[in-house]
Amino acid sequence: MKPLQSFSITPVAAALFLGGALLAVSGCKGHDNAEETTPPADTSAMPPPAATTPAPADTGTMPGAEPTTPASPNDMSGSMASDAMATGPITDTQFYDQALTGGQKEIDAAKLEKSQGTSADAKKVADKLIADHTAMGKKVMAAAGTGATAPTPDTATPADLQGKTGKDFDKAWVDMMVSDHEKAISMFENAEKNASTDKAKALASAALPTLRDHLKAVQDLQTKMGAM
Repeated sequence: MKPLQSFSITPVAAALFLGGALLAVSGCKGHDNAEETTPPADTSAMPPPAATTPAPADTGTMPGAEPTTPASPNDMSGSMASDAMATGPITDTQFYDQALTGGQKEIDAAKLEKSQGTSADAKKVADKLIADHTAMGKKVMAAAGTGATAPTPDTATPADLQGKTGKDFDKAWVDMMVSDHEKAISMFENAEKNASTDKAKALASAALPTLRDHLKAVQDLQTKMGAM
């Protein structure tokens, strides 16, 4: 039996073997560490989801159009209200309010004629209107009691008289007085028949002769001024 031959490793071979083993071990650990230290994906750079803004409600108004406000049914001037009450049933309160409002309007306009007009005849009629409508207003207030409030004098120039001077002012004032008294007489005649209380009917009936005198006076002035 042959003796076993001795196996010897040269230093160079030993070094190569050891180096290969170390490289293999190092490669495995490097791979494991890479898996453990890999950071999660950065989502901060991703764009945020698009925000949805609800569409504005359709209001039916065209762009740039001004909103409109419906006119109030109670927004009527004294003359318009008088026209509306010239026929049909009328309450005593409605009659008192319109009589006071119309009377104060005549007083205010007559004072303007006295201060701005030039006709002596027109100023004389204006004095009569002021006196008669002041007296009539007191009677209306007495009949109405707490059911009416005396109107506040208005110093503003009515639209019919604005921009007028001299004889033009006189003529415009007379024309306005004719129109206003015709409307007032129609309202008082209706109240005489259709007012809700006998007291209001009696007051309207008693005032009508004075109003008719006023209308005749300003109609005479209108005729005279038209001939000038």
